[in-house]
Amino acid sequence: MGLVRASLCLLVALLLGCGAEPSVEEQGREHLESLRRAGMLGAQRGSTQILKVRKVQPVATRWSPPGGQFYWATLQSDNGEAGYLAWRAKGGHEIVDFSLEGLTELAAPSAKALAGVPPIQQFAIMGADGKPVASGCVPTSGGSLMAYWSNRGTFDWQADDSHQGLVLRLRDRLPMSVLPDDEGYTDGKMALAGAYPDAWVTGLRADAAQYRVAVDIKLVRYSDQVLRTEISKGRPALLLCNVLVPRKPELTWGHAVVAVGYAEIAGRSFVGVIDNFYVCKQPGTVRWIAADRCSDLVLVRPTQ
Repeated sequence: MGLVRASLCLLVALLLGCGAEPSVEEQGREHLESLRRAGMLGAQRGSTQILKVRKVQPVATRWSPPGGQFYWATLQSDNGEAGYLAWRAKGGHEIVDFSLEGLTELAAPSAKALAGVPPIQQFAIMGADGKPVASGCVPTSGGSLMAYWSNRGTFDWQADDSHQGLVLRLRDRLPMSVLPDDEGYTDGKMALAGAYPDAWVTGLRADAAQYRVAVDIKLVRYSDQVLRTEISKGRPALLLCNVLVPRKPELTWGHAVVAVGYAEIAGRSFVGVIDNFYVCKQPGTVRWIAADRCSDLVLVRPTQ
């Protein structure tokens, strides 16, 4: 009798499609609808749709194990290229990462993003060995935040330096480590550069002291509440995270960026960032990463 009942249940499930997993296309449309409900697909992004999807198998790096597969979708709208969207291939198929071209500022009930952080990109400099090395995500993101406050007229932290000059000025204050690009993050395998969070704070404080910038700088563990407080007060923060590399999403790395926003999407927390290794079609476009990928914040708070 038990076998008959089980067979009947299986037949009913097959006929009704019970327990059937949504197709990849359906998953993508559901995620776009979640972004729409969060207020991210208004105005010129209203026609955003998925152009193509591929399954990505993450590659092990120095910063992360291989991890589970995920889907990577390129987006398009009536205006052409519209960003990307990534979500897990198994389990609840949660969104892990996305960017929507032209979304540079946001004010919605469950999401907010600040505009105005200069999107300085990492650039090549000459290393001690005479070979090119990346400027590094730590000083580059730091330079973006320093320029943000200068542009607002809060204080003249930038002085007479260009954006790249500002990055180099901060870089000279940091004990930078040069790392070979074994995984191929850059197209030409240019050497990478990094620095520790404590040194980052020390370097920023030293620079602020020299230029008589009235600012409080401290390192804290990441929390949604702390970030939301900073953003609500108009203060971007520096963020340490472990994220996909948009130009090569099979790779993941430890990264430093400027956090400019927060969002609640389908019950999950996301952080909006200006990424110094992601060239957008429209400069200043915010990239959104899952909050569980974030580890530390460097808070930069004007005191006058």
